[in-house]
Amino acid sequence: MDKYVKRENLRATDMEVKEIYGNGAYKVLELTLAGGETMPRHFVTSDAFIVTEKGQAEVVFQDRSATLLPGETLHIPVREVHSVTASEDFKAIVIF
Repeated sequence: MDKYVKRENLRATDMEVKEIYGNGAYKVLELTLAGGETMPRHFVTSDAFIVTEKGQAEVVFQDRSATLLPGETLHIPVREVHSVTASEDFKAIVIF
């Protein structure tokens, strides 16, 4: 079963999520968002790590938010609902 469990309000955007590696234990994705674009609220069924390569984005949780800058890593606990909004063109590696 895919580890992406629920996404709300998906629509056509410039957002690109490309799997660059995967096996039965984990996946590695490349996430690309244009400045001003938002990845809608969603959660995954395992812990996830976002490693920022380029740009800046804000990850918004129900009770807090975190700003991501190049070179920074963020841990997202299992089933924690969040969205990602790029304040400028953004590229990151997501491991879950």
